[in-house]
Amino acid sequence: MQPWVFFTLLSVFAMACAELSQKISLTQKAKISAITNNFFVWTLQGIGGLIIAAFLGQFAFSLSSEQFFKLVLVALVYFFGGTFFYTSYKGNSPSISIVLGSVSVIVSTTLGIIFFQEGTSPVKFIGIALILFAIVVANYQKSERFSKFNLFAFLGGICFGVAFTLDKSFALQLPPAIYVALLCFSVAIVSAILKGKHVISEAKPLKLHNYYPMVASATFGTLFNFFTFRSYSLGGNVGMVDAMNNSNVFIVIVLEMFLLKDRKNLARKTSAAMLVGIAIWVLSGVK
Repeated sequence: MQPWVFFTLLSVFAMACAELSQKISLTQKAKISAITNNFFVWTLQGIGGLIIAAFLGQFAFSLSSEQFFKLVLVALVYFFGGTFFYTSYKGNSPSISIVLGSVSVIVSTTLGIIFFQEGTSPVKFIGIALILFAIVVANYQKSERFSKFNLFAFLGGICFGVAFTLDKSFALQLPPAIYVALLCFSVAIVSAILKGKHVISEAKPLKLHNYYPMVASATFGTLFNFFTFRSYSLGGNVGMVDAMNNSNVFIVIVLEMFLLKDRKNLARKTSAAMLVGIAIWVLSGVK
């Protein structure tokens, strides 16, 4: 197994736990918008990045003016992507949102080819197509109507596709843990500048227990980002890594079954999960 594949698989498991934690946080009885939730989660992830950087001794870095402006750009893209995508959790299950958000794979693959001269092997596109097909198979419902929550998930996926491409450019230049800290604190600062009053007004009535799912999401989110950026630094193609990360929907489905008691269409979802396993095996051999 190639090293980038190993770290991507770790990121898949971390992302699944982070996504379910986000769902739990955003569906609490207390009023918590995606903007407020994301401010705290991004801030906590920034702290997590610093802790990993300290543990690995990765504090030495330099940031050019060009990189600084690019960091501002990626923070804005993540702010809007996170706001759109996690607002969709108010009306969708995590698995449905992930299906629609998987448009990020198409965006990141296209941008990866344009900006990083990533390979255009037919095997790569077959693997990515298998994952996208499996995600749709697992979650498609004839009765599902396109709502504003679906649109939010779709728009969030587009933003994330752009953001993941920018992530790779940083991951090739900075230590992964330091970039986790810089990225997450930057998104939190953008949130505070654009929606600070909103965050404060919603945070005031919250109790300590309301923050537990945010802490869980931030912990797993920090690991997800670190593993993903490490995968990029080891040569992972942004489109393939994104596609494999989107396969976390199947772990989310399993967790939904046991934690949220959603056990519909098990046979179809199991078949789709097998397709994803084949796709990941195909992608793991692509250089």
